[in-house]
Amino acid sequence: MEHSFGRRPPFTVGIEEEFQLVSAESYELVPRFDDVAAAAADDRVRRELMTSVLETATGVHESVPAAVAEAREIRRLLRDAAGRSGALIASAGTHPFSRWEHQEITGTERYQGVVEELRWVAERVAIFGLHVHVGMPAPDTAVAVANALRTHVPVLLALSANSPYWQAHDTGLASTRSKVFETMPRSGLPPRFDSFAEFEELVARGRAVGFFEDYTFLWWDVRPHPKLGTVEIRAFDAQTRLENVAALAALVQSLAATYAGDAPRPQPRALIAENKWRAARYGLDAELVDLATDRSRPAREAVAELVGHAAPAAERLGCSRELEGLTALCERGAGADEQRRMHDERGSLLGVAQWLAETTVEAVG
Repeated sequence: MEHSFGRRPPFTVGIEEEFQLVSAESYELVPRFDDVAAAAADDRVRRELMTSVLETATGVHESVPAAVAEAREIRRLLRDAAGRSGALIASAGTHPFSRWEHQEITGTERYQGVVEELRWVAERVAIFGLHVHVGMPAPDTAVAVANALRTHVPVLLALSANSPYWQAHDTGLASTRSKVFETMPRSGLPPRFDSFAEFEELVARGRAVGFFEDYTFLWWDVRPHPKLGTVEIRAFDAQTRLENVAALAALVQSLAATYAGDAPRPQPRALIAENKWRAARYGLDAELVDLATDRSRPAREAVAELVGHAAPAAERLGCSRELEGLTALCERGAGADEQRRMHDERGSLLGVAQWLAETTVEAVG
């Protein structure tokens, strides 16, 4: 398999965000991708499964501050482009009240093929995520780092949980997006790989028998991305606050750099999945088990431990300030906590949707 590992300096970072396109009047999801993309006229703006979704991608950066600066620029661009199209952008893991049945599927061959194959499973994936890429120096390093980061997916999900509402109902979950997405094949926690060769073999066999076209159809929470030469974390709900994006990207980059030199023993997938369920259900109020010691502790304590582990690498990589943003995130709560507070304050899901649109662009200048 051709790959790009080692072709750039190690631990470069890139950020992908999926945004909701909503009506400036009703705040419902609206099928405005073509209009907004045309107004933006920028190749960093990309299609997704539904025409009410817009994906963006920064370039490759050596530091988190630089990547976040570009992400801020992109949000500003989208705000202005959407405004010229009578729409707004908003960022959260799900929309508070729009229904998946009312969404239009993008007309490209890839996405039409996905829906033809998966039908109801794909048709209801009106969800939005944040993906962070970190450059890897070698293929086997990428696999070792992916194995290590897999153990921390529950903590990453708890921090990013930002989807308490689905189809105008409070689901009781902190991350509804993660549970909706897990109905997709080849999603959720990945298997453990002992080498890049083992990953290559799985992809080759899957393609040969027609299970999937290529490895980009492996929609795992964390995966090697050979074409880009990265490890990609896909477990995050989309983030309303740009400062949360910065903090999560700093944590991922710092952990990846830490584990590139000293990856811990991989933990059993079944036990990680139990922690992930707790994170999806309770977010930062979850009790998560440290699988290295089998000791249960509050999610916020798990975050503090992980930040301490990542801090030396963050110092080297120049993202200590961004990493420290996790303290403020834990204090105010993840996005799901903020959405529920806003519902109490404004008294409706419409008020929540308005707050999401306002807050998504409040830090862009």
